[in-house]
Amino acid sequence: MRARIYTYIAEIRPANCLMAAAAALIGILVSKTTLSFGLIGPGVLTFVVIFLVTAGGNVINDYFDITIDKVNKPDRALPSGQITQRGALLYAITLTLFGVAVALFINPLCLGLATLSAILLVLYSWKLKRTALFGNLLVGYLTGSVFLFGGAAVSAIFLPGLLFLSAMLAITSREIVKDVEDLQGDKRVGASTLPIRYGVSPSLTLAALFMLAAVAISPLPFVTSMLGFAYLGIVMLADLILLYGVSLARNAPSRASALIKYGMLVVLLAYVIGAI
Repeated sequence: MRARIYTYIAEIRPANCLMAAAAALIGILVSKTTLSFGLIGPGVLTFVVIFLVTAGGNVINDYFDITIDKVNKPDRALPSGQITQRGALLYAITLTLFGVAVALFINPLCLGLATLSAILLVLYSWKLKRTALFGNLLVGYLTGSVFLFGGAAVSAIFLPGLLFLSAMLAITSREIVKDVEDLQGDKRVGASTLPIRYGVSPSLTLAALFMLAAVAISPLPFVTSMLGFAYLGIVMLADLILLYGVSLARNAPSRASALIKYGMLVVLLAYVIGAI
Protein backbone atom coordinates (compact mmCIF):
# COMPACT_ATOMS: atom_id res chain seq x y z
CA MET A 1 0.00 0.00 0.00
CA ARG A 2 2.81 2.39 0.93
CA ALA A 3 4.59 1.67 -2.36
CA ARG A 4 1.38 2.41 -4.29
CA ILE A 5 0.93 5.74 -2.51
CA TYR A 6 4.54 6.62 -3.29
CA THR A 7 3.96 5.77 -6.95
CA TYR A 8 1.01 8.15 -7.17
CA ILE A 9 2.94 10.90 -5.38
CA ALA A 10 5.96 10.46 -7.66
CA GLU A 11 3.72 10.55 -10.74
CA ILE A 12 2.76 14.21 -10.17
CA ARG A 13 6.45 15.19 -9.94
CA PRO A 14 6.01 17.05 -6.62
CA ALA A 15 9.23 19.09 -6.90
CA ASN A 16 7.93 20.57 -10.17
CA CYS A 17 4.56 21.34 -8.54
CA LEU A 18 6.23 22.97 -5.54
CA MET A 19 8.34 25.23 -7.76
CA ALA A 20 5.28 26.35 -9.73
CA ALA A 21 3.33 27.04 -6.53
CA ALA A 22 6.27 28.96 -5.03
CA ALA A 23 6.48 31.06 -8.22
CA ALA A 24 2.82 32.00 -7.76
CA LEU A 25 3.67 33.24 -4.26
CA ILE A 26 6.35 35.44 -5.84
CA GLY A 27 3.51 36.93 -7.89
CA ILE A 28 1.88 37.92 -4.60
CA LEU A 29 5.16 39.22 -3.15
CA VAL A 30 5.92 41.52 -6.09
CA SER A 31 2.37 42.87 -6.16
CA LYS A 32 3.47 45.72 -3.84
CA THR A 33 0.53 44.86 -1.64
CA THR A 34 1.40 45.54 2.01
CA LEU A 35 2.37 42.25 3.60
CA SER A 36 -0.10 41.33 6.33
CA PHE A 37 -1.90 38.40 7.94
CA GLY A 38 -4.72 39.08 5.49
CA LEU A 39 -2.54 37.67 2.71
CA ILE A 40 -2.14 34.28 4.40
CA GLY A 41 -5.52 33.05 3.16
CA PRO A 42 -5.03 34.04 -0.51
CA GLY A 43 -1.43 32.81 -0.33
CA VAL A 44 -2.40 29.35 0.92
CA LEU A 45 -5.25 29.03 -1.59
CA THR A 46 -2.99 30.19 -4.43
CA PHE A 47 -0.35 27.64 -3.46
CA VAL A 48 -2.93 24.82 -3.41
CA VAL A 49 -4.50 25.79 -6.76
CA ILE A 50 -1.20 25.99 -8.64
CA PHE A 51 0.13 22.82 -7.02
CA LEU A 52 -2.95 20.77 -7.93
CA VAL A 53 -3.44 22.12 -11.46
CA THR A 54 0.27 21.60 -12.20
CA ALA A 55 0.06 18.08 -10.79
CA GLY A 56 -2.94 17.30 -12.98
CA GLY A 57 -1.10 18.68 -15.99
CA ASN A 58 1.93 16.47 -15.29
CA VAL A 59 -0.24 13.36 -15.09
CA ILE A 60 -2.22 14.16 -18.25
CA ASN A 61 1.06 14.77 -20.06
CA ASP A 62 2.23 11.26 -19.14
CA TYR A 63 -1.18 9.87 -20.15
CA PHE A 64 -0.81 11.18 -23.70
CA ASP A 65 2.92 10.32 -23.87
CA ILE A 66 2.57 6.69 -22.84
CA THR A 67 3.50 5.28 -26.27
CA ILE A 68 6.71 7.34 -26.48
CA ASP A 69 7.53 6.69 -22.80
CA LYS A 70 7.31 2.93 -23.34
CA VAL A 71 10.42 3.37 -25.48
CA ASN A 72 12.21 6.32 -23.86
CA LYS A 73 11.17 6.06 -20.20
CA PRO A 74 9.87 2.50 -19.61
CA ASP A 75 10.42 2.67 -15.84
CA ARG A 76 7.85 5.43 -15.33
CA ALA A 77 4.61 4.52 -13.56
CA LEU A 78 2.35 4.53 -16.64
CA PRO A 79 4.49 2.70 -19.24
CA SER A 80 5.58 0.16 -16.62
CA GLY A 81 1.96 -0.58 -15.69
CA GLN A 82 2.20 0.59 -12.07
CA ILE A 83 -0.65 2.98 -12.88
CA THR A 84 -3.24 2.08 -15.51
CA GLN A 85 -4.20 4.52 -18.27
CA ARG A 86 -7.72 4.74 -16.88
CA GLY A 87 -6.34 5.31 -13.38
CA ALA A 88 -4.02 8.05 -14.65
CA LEU A 89 -6.87 9.79 -16.47
CA LEU A 90 -9.10 9.74 -13.38
CA TYR A 91 -6.17 10.92 -11.25
CA ALA A 92 -5.46 13.84 -13.59
CA ILE A 93 -9.14 14.85 -13.73
CA THR A 94 -9.49 14.69 -9.95
CA LEU A 95 -6.38 16.78 -9.28
CA THR A 96 -7.34 19.39 -11.86
CA LEU A 97 -10.97 19.70 -10.78
CA PHE A 98 -9.99 20.09 -7.13
CA GLY A 99 -7.46 22.74 -8.09
CA VAL A 100 -9.97 24.71 -10.14
CA ALA A 101 -12.59 24.31 -7.39
CA VAL A 102 -10.25 25.84 -4.80
CA ALA A 103 -9.85 28.87 -7.09
CA LEU A 104 -13.57 29.52 -6.50
CA PHE A 105 -12.65 30.64 -2.99
CA ILE A 106 -10.19 33.29 -4.20
CA ASN A 107 -11.97 35.44 -6.81
CA PRO A 108 -13.57 35.14 -10.28
CA LEU A 109 -10.39 36.19 -12.11
CA CYS A 110 -8.39 33.42 -10.45
CA LEU A 111 -11.15 30.95 -11.30
CA GLY A 112 -10.95 32.00 -14.94
CA LEU A 113 -7.15 31.79 -15.02
CA ALA A 114 -7.13 28.35 -13.37
CA THR A 115 -9.77 27.05 -15.78
CA LEU A 116 -7.88 28.41 -18.80
CA SER A 117 -4.60 26.88 -17.63
CA ALA A 118 -6.26 23.51 -17.06
CA ILE A 119 -7.70 23.52 -20.59
CA LEU A 120 -4.41 24.61 -22.15
CA LEU A 121 -2.47 21.92 -20.29
CA VAL A 122 -4.72 19.28 -21.82
CA LEU A 123 -4.47 20.79 -25.32
CA TYR A 124 -0.70 21.05 -25.02
CA SER A 125 -0.27 17.42 -23.98
CA TRP A 126 -2.85 16.12 -26.46
CA LYS A 127 -2.09 17.98 -29.68
CA LEU A 128 0.19 21.00 -29.45
CA LYS A 129 3.39 19.83 -27.73
CA ARG A 130 5.33 19.14 -30.90
CA THR A 131 3.73 21.69 -33.21
CA ALA A 132 5.55 24.66 -34.69
CA LEU A 133 5.49 27.70 -32.38
CA PHE A 134 2.10 27.00 -30.72
CA GLY A 135 3.68 24.52 -28.33
CA ASN A 136 6.48 26.97 -27.52
CA LEU A 137 4.04 29.81 -26.86
CA LEU A 138 1.88 27.59 -24.67
CA VAL A 139 4.83 26.62 -22.48
CA GLY A 140 5.75 30.30 -22.22
CA TYR A 141 2.20 31.28 -21.29
CA LEU A 142 1.69 28.48 -18.78
CA THR A 143 5.04 29.18 -17.08
CA GLY A 144 4.44 32.92 -16.86
CA SER A 145 0.78 32.63 -15.88
CA VAL A 146 1.62 31.45 -12.34
CA PHE A 147 2.96 34.94 -11.57
CA LEU A 148 -0.17 36.50 -13.03
CA PHE A 149 -2.31 34.18 -10.92
CA GLY A 150 -0.49 35.20 -7.76
CA GLY A 151 -1.06 38.87 -8.50
CA ALA A 152 -4.72 38.25 -9.37
CA ALA A 153 -5.19 36.55 -5.99
CA VAL A 154 -4.50 39.88 -4.26
CA SER A 155 -6.11 42.03 -6.98
CA ALA A 156 -2.78 43.40 -8.22
CA ILE A 157 -1.99 43.10 -11.90
CA PHE A 158 0.70 45.57 -13.05
CA LEU A 159 3.95 44.16 -11.64
CA PRO A 160 2.89 40.50 -11.76
CA GLY A 161 1.67 41.22 -15.29
CA LEU A 162 5.09 42.53 -16.31
CA LEU A 163 6.76 39.50 -14.73
CA PHE A 164 4.29 37.29 -16.60
CA LEU A 165 5.14 38.94 -19.95
CA SER A 166 8.87 38.80 -19.29
CA ALA A 167 8.72 35.13 -18.32
CA MET A 168 6.44 34.18 -21.21
CA LEU A 169 8.67 35.81 -23.82
CA ALA A 170 11.94 34.49 -22.38
CA ILE A 171 10.60 30.96 -21.87
CA THR A 172 9.17 30.92 -25.41
CA SER A 173 12.63 31.90 -26.67
CA ARG A 174 14.19 29.11 -24.62
CA GLU A 175 11.69 26.55 -25.89
CA ILE A 176 12.60 27.39 -29.50
CA VAL A 177 16.30 26.99 -28.62
CA LYS A 178 15.49 23.61 -27.05
CA ASP A 179 13.72 22.58 -30.26
CA VAL A 180 16.93 23.34 -32.15
CA GLU A 181 18.83 21.25 -29.60
CA ASP A 182 16.35 18.35 -30.01
CA LEU A 183 16.11 18.65 -33.80
CA GLN A 184 17.31 15.16 -34.72
CA GLY A 185 15.31 13.37 -32.05
CA ASP A 186 12.14 15.28 -32.95
CA LYS A 187 12.56 14.32 -36.60
CA ARG A 188 12.62 10.64 -35.63
CA VAL A 189 9.27 10.89 -33.79
CA GLY A 190 7.60 12.90 -36.55
CA ALA A 191 7.32 16.17 -34.64
CA SER A 192 6.51 19.40 -36.45
CA THR A 193 8.59 21.91 -34.52
CA LEU A 194 9.69 25.32 -35.74
CA PRO A 195 13.24 24.33 -36.84
CA ILE A 196 11.91 21.22 -38.59
CA ARG A 197 9.32 23.15 -40.58
CA TYR A 198 11.15 26.42 -41.25
CA GLY A 199 14.82 25.73 -40.59
CA VAL A 200 17.30 26.51 -37.83
CA SER A 201 18.23 30.07 -38.86
CA PRO A 202 14.68 31.51 -39.01
CA SER A 203 13.86 29.73 -35.74
CA LEU A 204 16.85 31.22 -33.92
CA THR A 205 16.06 34.65 -35.34
CA LEU A 206 12.56 34.36 -33.87
CA ALA A 207 14.02 33.16 -30.55
CA ALA A 208 16.26 36.24 -30.48
CA LEU A 209 13.29 38.53 -31.19
CA PHE A 210 11.30 37.02 -28.32
CA MET A 211 14.29 37.51 -26.02
CA LEU A 212 14.80 41.11 -27.14
CA ALA A 213 11.13 41.79 -26.36
CA ALA A 214 11.57 40.28 -22.88
CA VAL A 215 14.63 42.46 -22.25
CA ALA A 216 12.81 45.56 -23.55
CA ILE A 217 10.09 45.05 -20.92
CA SER A 218 12.54 44.71 -18.03
CA PRO A 219 13.15 48.44 -17.29
CA LEU A 220 9.42 49.25 -17.04
CA PRO A 221 9.05 48.58 -13.28
CA PHE A 222 11.89 51.08 -12.69
CA VAL A 223 10.70 53.62 -15.29
CA THR A 224 7.23 53.64 -13.71
CA SER A 225 8.78 54.05 -10.21
CA MET A 226 7.26 50.76 -9.02
CA LEU A 227 10.69 49.29 -8.23
CA GLY A 228 13.97 51.03 -7.44
CA PHE A 229 17.67 50.93 -8.26
CA ALA A 230 18.22 47.55 -6.58
CA TYR A 231 15.81 46.01 -9.07
CA LEU A 232 17.38 47.84 -12.01
CA GLY A 233 20.92 46.73 -11.20
CA ILE A 234 20.00 43.05 -10.83
CA VAL A 235 17.70 42.95 -13.85
CA MET A 236 20.41 44.51 -16.05
CA LEU A 237 22.66 41.61 -15.06
CA ALA A 238 19.83 39.21 -15.90
CA ASP A 239 19.37 40.86 -19.30
CA LEU A 240 23.04 40.38 -20.12
CA ILE A 241 22.83 36.69 -19.20
CA LEU A 242 19.68 36.23 -21.29
CA LEU A 243 21.09 37.99 -24.33
CA TYR A 244 24.40 36.15 -24.08
CA GLY A 245 22.52 32.88 -23.74
CA VAL A 246 20.42 33.36 -26.87
CA SER A 247 23.51 34.49 -28.80
CA LEU A 248 25.06 31.03 -28.19
CA ALA A 249 22.05 29.14 -29.51
CA ARG A 250 23.40 28.41 -32.97
CA ASN A 251 26.66 26.79 -31.90
CA ALA A 252 25.83 25.60 -28.39
CA PRO A 253 22.03 25.25 -27.94
CA SER A 254 22.34 23.17 -24.76
CA ARG A 255 24.51 25.80 -23.06
CA ALA A 256 22.24 28.56 -24.38
CA SER A 257 19.18 26.87 -22.86
CA ALA A 258 20.91 26.57 -19.48
CA LEU A 259 22.02 30.22 -19.49
CA ILE A 260 18.51 31.43 -20.34
CA LYS A 261 17.19 29.40 -17.41
CA TYR A 262 19.75 30.97 -15.06
CA GLY A 263 18.93 34.40 -16.47
CA MET A 264 15.26 33.94 -15.65
CA LEU A 265 16.17 33.00 -12.08
CA VAL A 266 18.12 36.27 -11.81
CA VAL A 267 15.06 38.13 -13.15
CA LEU A 268 13.00 36.57 -10.34
CA LEU A 269 15.65 37.64 -7.84
CA ALA A 270 15.47 41.19 -9.19
CA TYR A 271 11.71 41.35 -8.67
CA VAL A 272 11.91 39.84 -5.18
CA ILE A 273 14.76 42.12 -4.03
CA GLY A 274 13.05 45.12 -5.59
CA ALA A 275 9.77 44.38 -3.86
CA ILE A 276 11.07 43.87 -0.31
